[in-house]
Amino acid sequence: MINKNELLNIFSNTFQIERQEMQDYFAENSHDNFETICKELEDIRVNLFDFIWKETEPNLTLTSTEIITLSEKYLQENYSWIDETGIKSVNNHILWICWHEGILKT
Repeated sequence: MINKNELLNIFSNTFQIERQEMQDYFAENSHDNFETICKELEDIRVNLFDFIWKETEPNLTLTSTEIITLSEKYLQENYSWIDETGIKSVNNHILWICWHEGILKT
């Protein structure tokens, strides 16, 4: 069985999910459903950012602690399989994108 938290840990970087490396990993380990799982992992990041964006409308900024708190709550409520490893990997991206989009209070 594929551990999605480990996949996030290995193939999620600040900017993106490393699709090619993950696809190679799936092929080397005879895992199925690459496209489905990769899309799910990419969607987690998009859906979480959309959620945080809506929470900060119209012009609110949040501290990194506030973003992480929102993130943990959202991820635990929406992805029953996610654990601390997966959350940490997703938060690496979320903090960067929130900074990039002007949501992160500096």
